[in-house]
Formats: sequence, C-alpha cells, structure tokens
Amino acid sequence: MCWSRIFLLIFLLNQRIHRGCGEYLQTILVQPKSVEVPLGKTVVLDCTVFNQYGEIAWCKDGHCTMGRERPLYFIPRYEVIGDKQAGINSLKIRDVNLDDDGIYQCQIGRTIEAREVLSNFANLTVLIPPNQISLTYVPPGIAISGKEFKLKCEVLNARPSATFTWQIPTNTHIVNISQLNEPMTTNSKLLASISIITLVADISQHGQEITCEAAHVALNKSLTSTAIIAIDYQPVVKIVLKPTKMYEDKDYWFECTAESRPPITELVWKTNDTILQRISPIPDGRYPLHLTVTRQMHNQHLSCSALNSAGIAEDVMVLNINYSPTFKSFPSPYTLARVGDLLMLSCDVDSNPPANILWTKNGEFVGGGSQYQIPEVHENDYAVYACIATVGGQFTKIVASTKVVAPGPPRFYPPQPVLASRGSEVMLKCQLEKHIELTNSFWIFKNVTLINTMKYTVVPVRDIKTIPRYEMGLIIHNVQKNDFGEYECHVTNQYGTEYARLRLEKRSSHLLMQIAIYF
Repeated sequence: MCWSRIFLLIFLLNQRIHRGCGEYLQTILVQPKSVEVPLGKTVVLDCTVFNQYGEIAWCKDGHCTMGRERPLYFIPRYEVIGDKQAGINSLKIRDVNLDDDGIYQCQIGRTIEAREVLSNFANLTVLIPPNQISLTYVPPGIAISGKEFKLKCEVLNARPSATFTWQIPTNTHIVNISQLNEPMTTNSKLLASISIITLVADISQHGQEITCEAAHVALNKSLTSTAIIAIDYQPVVKIVLKPTKMYEDKDYWFECTAESRPPITELVWKTNDTILQRISPIPDGRYPLHLTVTRQMHNQHLSCSALNSAGIAEDVMVLNINYSPTFKSFPSPYTLARVGDLLMLSCDVDSNPPANILWTKNGEFVGGGSQYQIPEVHENDYAVYACIATVGGQFTKIVASTKVVAPGPPRFYPPQPVLASRGSEVMLKCQLEKHIELTNSFWIFKNVTLINTMKYTVVPVRDIKTIPRYEMGLIIHNVQKNDFGEYECHVTNQYGTEYARLRLEKRSSHLLMQIAIYF
C-alpha cells in the first residue's frame, strides 16, 4: 500500500499538470524552516522546487532583492547554492550577525508557463547571549517585616529573551513573579529581560540569600546573581523589669528593652495617654523608668513604645497598685428615721484590694457589707451606727458613723457654766446636734431678747466643720455685776423650738489668787 502511494506521487511529480490558460504548477517540495543560529556561525535555509520555471528570489523582512545573480543587499556573505536544474535554491549565510536576524521567504517567479509560488516564512534568530545580570531591590528599596517588597533580576543585550529561576529561603511567602522583555533601544533587536519577584518580608529572612538564575539558549551555563536579604522591622519591645507588688506613694523601677532594624529613634514611657518620659537611643537597648505610683494610677496602662522608620511598637502592663481605703460615700452624721420606717445605711469604700466592711451599733457588731438595712425601725434602733472599713493589716482602718434619731425639735448638748471677771469680755456658746437644719435662733437674758448693741454681739448659728455640730454664740462686752446670771439660747427647726440654759458666773478672787501663786 505504501509503495503504491510513493509510485503515484513520483508519477504525478514527473508530469506537467495543466492548470488551464497555458500555466503549469511550480511546487516547493522543501520549505525553509525557522532556525536559531549562534553569532558568527553559518546557516543554510532550504528551498527545493519541483517543476521550476521561474527565477528564485529570497526575501528578508518583506524585501525581495536577491537571487542567484543578485546578492541580497550586495552582501557577499549571502549566497544561493544548489543545483538549479534539480530545483535546489538554498540560501547560505556565512558569519551570521545580528543584522541577519529576520523573517525569510523564497519566491519562484511567474513565467509564461507557470504561476508564481511562495514558500512558508522562516524566522532566523541570531543567538546572542546576555553579557550581564543584576539583582536589585525595586524602589523604595526597603523590606519591612510583614509588608511586601520586590526584587528585580535583569539581564541585558540578549537575543532571544532569557528565562529566570528564583532560589529563595524556605517558608517565604511569594506573592507574585512576573517577567518583562523589552528592546534595549528603539528598534533594537537586543532585549533586556526583567523578572520581578514580590515577597512578604519576615524577620526570619534577615541575612539569608536570594538567588536569581538566568538561562539562555546561547549559554552553556546560566548566569546567576545573589543578594543578601536585609529586613527592616519595627521595634521588638518588652517590659522586662516590673515590681511584683506596688503600694501607693512608693518609688519603683521599671525597665524596657527595644531591639529593631534600623535602630529606634525614640522610646516613650506613658501611663494611658500621659507621657512620663522620652528617651533617646541607648546603645545597650535597655530603657529604665523611675516612677512614684499613686492610687490614681491603679488600673492604668503603663506602656513602653519605641519608634523607627519601619514602624512603632509597644509593650503594655496594667498597674496594680495597693492603696488605703477611703470613703467614696458614707452616711451623714445624723440620720432621721420614724418608727416603722425602712432604714437603709450605706457606705462606698475605694481601696485595693477591696475593703472588708463591718457595721456596729453602739460599738456592737451587727452586720457586714456596703449596706446595712433595718426593715422596720423600732425605738431601740435609735443609736449610733458605724461603718468600719479594713484592708487586711496593710492599712489603717477608716470609720464613718451616723446617729439615727427620730425627727423632732433641736437637741442641745448640755452647756457648762462660764466664768468671767468684771470688766472682761466673754463669749457664751450653745452647741446642738446637727441632724436638722435650723430656721431661727436667738438669746434671752432676764426675759429680754438680746440684739446687737454696744453690750452684746450675737453670733449667728454656724456649722462646726471639724465636728458634726451647730454652734451659736453671744459675746458680752465689759462684764459687770448685773451681767451675771442665767442665759437662754433658743433655736427653731421645722419640727419645733427648743432652748438650753447656761450660767455666767463670777470668777472667784480666791481662784485668781491660787492661779497667781501657781505661776
């Protein structure tokens, strides 16, 4: 079967096939093929024609100017070789250079007997190996830990383009690898091949090698370029020295370390948003802080933050400061309660650790916690109640007391007799429980209400801040015999009026003599 097909083909090839209009078919049996040729070598492009009538013409990049008798561009390195009678019209090019690079085609011209015939296109590529390789960072040229950075590998003056292989440290995150090929200059056939690799920087890569390898068909050995990765990373900050227990108004030392690339430009100690100290770089990377802690700093964030061109980082600790108990709220010195009322006493204590709160009634323990409740007040519930807050044995206890009383007229503390000498000036005082605000007050002597005169100065009721009492006074000027006697201080509140009596007595001359002898 195969032999019969071969004989048929030979028969047909040896016959002139009439195509009509007096033309015969010229056929290219051996087509030129694309080829890559090293610089300076010799290359032959085949073109074998069956039943050739017309003249051969070789074309380069669309310019058809060369035949057996017409060297292409008059370049002696070009020659058509082969037996014309056998239809062999091969193009031989000696000492190939870059100018020879292009697209070739052989054409058999039209004659009276035969039509024109064209070969396939053949691409002649002159192999020129790259003469250099470089590996550089892509601007901005900084690799910051946690962020993307790019490296560019570039080979120049090659034909055709090179191919790239990257060798990178293990566990490196590759984002992308791209390649670009572009002419060295406008209309140049020499190429610059560029490969860009995008990686995510990590501290573990610092100091490791990354290699770019460029392979080319004209090279027996690939070109390589290696770079040492330099990773910039924001400071690694840690508070390494901190007290295990702190007490208010005491001094303590803290220490922070900061390591980074490039070195830090500044380190800052802060409590919350309050800057305590700014420190310039220290060679050993250890940054101390001397701090007097206060109760207001409890639960605040003490932070050590460091800055460099790669970023800012901080370490934070929560301040746990032991401080003494203080009352945030507590009962007033007097608490009014009617029989049958619900009585609720409370005191709120601020301390660290939290305080233990006890309640006493006239000195006897009756309960604990921030609140003490009597669902229904009875007569025997009228007493002095105390809220006592303690914090272990670390701090002094604090006490706040209130006297639970029934609403009623003012209550006086028993006044004591006052001694005065004739011609002297003396002040009489009456003190009252501070449970209900007073609305009126006045003094009476010998059934006469006293007012401000040359003889008397009435001192209005005032609040004694140091003790929970009201006080009213009467100043008597130039005491005489008829000023001695019993005085009455009268006060009024919303529930009624009450008074107290006190005596102004003459100081004994015998007592004065004893005092004089004593001194």
